[in-house]
Amino acid sequence: MVRLVPAFVLASSCLLLTAGAPPKAVPLCQAGETTLFAFQTKGGKTASLCRGPKGSYLVYRFGTPGKVELQYPAALNASSWQKFTYWSYTRGGGAANAGRETSQLKFENAGVEYTLSDETIAGYDKNREEVYRREVGIDVLVKGKNILVKGSPNTVVGGLYKVRDDNKVKIDEDMQ
Repeated sequence: MVRLVPAFVLASSCLLLTAGAPPKAVPLCQAGETTLFAFQTKGGKTASLCRGPKGSYLVYRFGTPGKVELQYPAALNASSWQKFTYWSYTRGGGAANAGRETSQLKFENAGVEYTLSDETIAGYDKNREEVYRREVGIDVLVKGKNILVKGSPNTVVGGLYKVRDDNKVKIDEDMQ
């Protein structure tokens, strides 16, 4: 009986710590791929950015684990990296300076422009404590009409900034 008490206490502690933890997105990356960035949209779909084995390619997928609705590009090879354009902006100084870090990744597929975004913004809560808010989403531009697909920040896996580590995507200092 004495041996069961510590196990029960440990199990209860784990349940208490994880019960309130927000669910993470289930990335759409395949075996051998590395998830760089993924999140679930407010509509329940998942957006995933995946790096191929040994950095061999970069691919974006959107949909559910049961049905990928969009994979870009179709060909998974070294040229895929240059089909994406990365932009970032950082303003330090925390909440006192309205600090922020923004990363965006843009690509075009069949005349539709997609921009993934990952942004962390510093501010103050009602008690004047510094807090950081994260916003993620996909801006879709189709036939001149902007559609914003909002993501759930508590489901994020990784960060969009990770794409720059490979030094293979196009960099645009002026993209916004």
